[in-house]
Amino acid sequence: MSKAKSRSNGLGIVSEGLELFEDQLPPFEEQDISNGVEEPLTGKLAMMVYPTCVRKIHLEDGRVLDNLSEIRERLYQLQRRAIDPKYVYTHDWEEGDLVLFNDHGVMHSIVVSFKDGVEVRLFRQCNMAASPPSLSPEGSLQ
Repeated sequence: MSKAKSRSNGLGIVSEGLELFEDQLPPFEEQDISNGVEEPLTGKLAMMVYPTCVRKIHLEDGRVLDNLSEIRERLYQLQRRAIDPKYVYTHDWEEGDLVLFNDHGVMHSIVVSFKDGVEVRLFRQCNMAASPPSLSPEGSLQ
């Protein structure tokens, strides 16, 4: 992925054939590959896709889509609706600002230009291991 470029709007990767082939990737365990995420309220599978690392899509009719360009385009079309301006929060950063968000509850990206040698982005991630999902302000599961 280090040679690949993100789309200008932050949704996914541009397919230019710059990725490593599967046989060039570091070792991984098959059981570590996610086949879906269970939605806590309904118990049904929900889509939580990271377009940067998806490699195959198993379609409802049993076919397996493994053309990376086509996969990325399909995911882009699905996720593109999420960046409609009515759903977007943009933060006008000032020094010292801190923004917290539920990583599983929102789609997030960074699309910005920095002044060379003057501005940097510091990103720190804190994960909290828990069995149940977080509660909403009203006390119900999110």
